[in-house]
Amino acid sequence: MKRIMKGFFLFLLLLTCSVQTAVAASVHVTLNGKTLSFDTAPFIEEGRVLVPMRGILESLGYSVHWQEHTQTVLAMKDGMDISLPLNSKTVTVNNEEVTIDVPAKLNGSRTFVPLRFLAEYSGADVQWDAASSTVIIHSSEAADYKKQDSVVYIQTNKKQGSGVVLSSNGLIVTNFHIIENASTAHFIFNDGSIYQGTTTVVGMDPQNDIALLKINKTGLTPAFIDDSYSNGDSVTAIGSPNGIRNTASEGIINGFDQDIISTSAVITNGSSGGGLFDASGKLIGITSSYGNGQYLSIPLSKVQQVPQNLSLPLSAMKSYTYHPEAPQNLRFTKNNSYAYISWTPVYGAEYYYVYTANSEKGSYKKLDNSLLHNDTWYWGFPQSFGISINPKRPYYMKVSAVVNGIETPLSEPLKISR
Repeated sequence: MKRIMKGFFLFLLLLTCSVQTAVAASVHVTLNGKTLSFDTAPFIEEGRVLVPMRGILESLGYSVHWQEHTQTVLAMKDGMDISLPLNSKTVTVNNEEVTIDVPAKLNGSRTFVPLRFLAEYSGADVQWDAASSTVIIHSSEAADYKKQDSVVYIQTNKKQGSGVVLSSNGLIVTNFHIIENASTAHFIFNDGSIYQGTTTVVGMDPQNDIALLKINKTGLTPAFIDDSYSNGDSVTAIGSPNGIRNTASEGIINGFDQDIISTSAVITNGSSGGGLFDASGKLIGITSSYGNGQYLSIPLSKVQQVPQNLSLPLSAMKSYTYHPEAPQNLRFTKNNSYAYISWTPVYGAEYYYVYTANSEKGSYKKLDNSLLHNDTWYWGFPQSFGISINPKRPYYMKVSAVVNGIETPLSEPLKISR
């Protein structure tokens, strides 16, 4: 129940922020990507969506009965018995009383019931798409739900890759390197439909290899997202490796940090920008790179941090120049007398320089790489390199990246001590 409730807290937050928009527009409901049709339109009251009783309950798999003499809705499904009296905030679930925010009520000749409560007790997850005033329900019990429906094939005039639909009205996430220097793109969806219209770049974080695109197409199936996972969890990577649309590769999570999820789910050329899904079909990452037997994805938490503050036609990317900044988020872990250092990888970095000093404001000198017999270092997961810790004094360290032969500014200093 903890994971289910998490989705509903998000739903309530978004819904509360969007009540004015939802009231002004028609409220739509989709279940596993399909729009539900009701003979009377849903509406919002006290920040909650109410929907026609029989239409939603039967869609969620309940058998429905109306008890006229008590004015009560009776719903039954797989050992779940729910009793919803009209105009009462106290309902009964399997003979236990439960308090709800908004009661079932008559509206005209139709009985309306609170959607959030019913979806919760059906084990479903709910999202609110403010742009289209749509309640999006995902129920894992419905066999026709396919996570592939949210993954798209992307072909620009420069590269082929993948993307994932984030909203029903055309928001798509992919890797920055898929659109880098591109001027045109077309998208192929899981149902075979093709979009070749206007593509707008609405958000970008080139250094973290993230791009947010907007296309003029509605009725898309967005991915359900999650940000909770653990080492050893089963995952599926879906993309278009070598142009083969919506290919699924299964594996497990080998490790992760705030920047990267490493899995055994194989990806290759063309997979970039595709989706990494957990066992329940929720999107947890965007596949991005691979090497040395590791298959890496960008966590959804980093995608959600990218502001949608741009409105650039894709053609503007043709002349866009990527200017990488200093590496970010230097950190280290200690193991006996060693410190293992890592940082957020810089997209396009050919290699890194590491500088050390005896004091924070001292003179920083390049650290030699004894294995390579030069001063070149490479990013790696879960750490880039290890260094012995001086028991008597701390080290101070800065890192720069080299992209297209040009060195970035130095990072903020990292203090390393026992």
